[in-house]
Order: sequence, then C-alpha cells, then structure tokens
Amino acid sequence: MSRNIFSLKKIIMGALLILGLLGISWQIGCRMETRDIAEKEIGKIDKIKQAGIIIVGTSADYPPYEFRLIPDLENGFVGIDIDIAEAIAADLNVKLEIKNFDFNKLFNELTSDNIDLILAGLAPSQDRQKIVDFSIPYYQAIQNMLIRADDRDKIKLLEDLRGKIVGTQIGSIQEDMARNMIIGADFTTMPTIQNLIDALLENKLDAVILEKPVADAYVFKNNKLVNLECNSDRTPLGSAVAVKKGNRDLLARVNQILERLINENKISQFVQDAKVFTDKI
Repeated sequence: MSRNIFSLKKIIMGALLILGLLGISWQIGCRMETRDIAEKEIGKIDKIKQAGIIIVGTSADYPPYEFRLIPDLENGFVGIDIDIAEAIAADLNVKLEIKNFDFNKLFNELTSDNIDLILAGLAPSQDRQKIVDFSIPYYQAIQNMLIRADDRDKIKLLEDLRGKIVGTQIGSIQEDMARNMIIGADFTTMPTIQNLIDALLENKLDAVILEKPVADAYVFKNNKLVNLECNSDRTPLGSAVAVKKGNRDLLARVNQILERLINENKISQFVQDAKVFTDKI
C-alpha cells in the first residue's frame, strides 16, 4: 500500500514539474511574441527619427533633377530632386544625407536598406513597381532624342534612326522605351548620362534618348548638340519617389509632402531654380 502511495506521489510531482516547465515556456513565448510585435510596430518613420537622419539615394548626373554645380565636388548636389529631399527631411525634422550611385545600383541599395528612399527622376514603370513602391508623380516630362548639331538635316524623326546607334542609360525607363519606339536601330547602354554625351560627341553614338529637361540642360551647355522631341504613343509616366516595399508609413508621409509641394507650386519653383543652376554648369 505504501509503495502505491509513493508511486502516486512521484506521478503527481512529475506532472507538477511538467506543468511548471510549460508555464515557463509559455511566459518566455509570450515575452518573445510581445517583443516581436513591438518591433513590428516601429515604422520606418520612427526609425528615421530615432536615427535623426534620412538617407536619400540619387544619381547626380541628371540635370535638372540632380547634379553638381562643380563636377569634381564630392557633395554640392542641386536640382529638383534635391529640393524635394530637403523638404522631406525638414518635414520629418531630421538631417538629410545624399548618397550618389550609378543609376543601375539604386534599387539594390534601397532593397538592402542602405538608403531610405530614392529621388532620381524615376518613372514608375510596371517592372519597377514589382521591386519598390512609388509615390504620386511629382513632375512629368516628355522624351527627347539628343543628336549632334551637324546631323540636324539627316535626323529629324525617330524613323531616321533606323540603322543608327542609339544610346540610353542602363536601367533607365528610356532603355526599354527606345527599343519599343525605334525600329531597325542598334542600341547601347552606358552607366551615366555623361558617358552617353561623350560617346555622342565622339561619333560613337548617333542619338541619345533623354527626358526633355535633361536634354535641354546638356544642349544649353554645348552648342554642338541639338534635342528633338520624340513622337510616341506612350503616355508619360512622370517622376516619382521610390521607397522600399512595406514602408507604408513613409510612403504615405512622402505623398502628403508632395501633395503640399504641388499645391503650393513649390515643384514649379524647384524646376525654375534648377534651370538657373543649369545655366552655371
């Protein structure tokens, strides 16, 4: 009889021990779940404010959107996108850091969290929307083809580029657009706009496809260049800010800021200011 009582006590103690361990595991699990929820609740804007700085990625060879007044100066960025970046930083009450990359590297930098957003005259194409989220468009421009002034009698329309060599920037919206608009041409891509301009002036290219304000800026600098409007059935997509997918709070705030800037005609002012700067480069 006493042996049975002793066995019963062992069973009861074992059960209590298991229940105690389960209780500890449940508490640890709850704490971890609570911590995970708390971390998830910290939005992108909160992280930016905690850091006290917003990091904006750009590709600064694209006047009037972003460029340097002094080409060899490491910083000193100006342009429409830089003014917008400053407005976003001011609204969030944080410092602004501009990081300059080759255009085709910008999306990797954003998805890797090395930058907080991209301002680089980006058109929100369908392919790009699969990678990042875009704000409302803040500026819209038509496409131009930039040619040598000596060729103005030979090249007047897109059709005249058949059999010619056409250049676009790697990863740009113009890369696919040119291939769709121009029949029978050979196409080449280069990392920067300046690479394309140099190749055009050296007779390595016959035309470069650019947004009109960008083409205007380079024509103003060099009378050996002429820009012609590209007649296309494509609807211009405009330029928009890119944020990493999932950063909904930052996207909503950026849209609010852009709407305010548009309603106050600030974007138009930024465009005019950028044109003044392009006169100096």
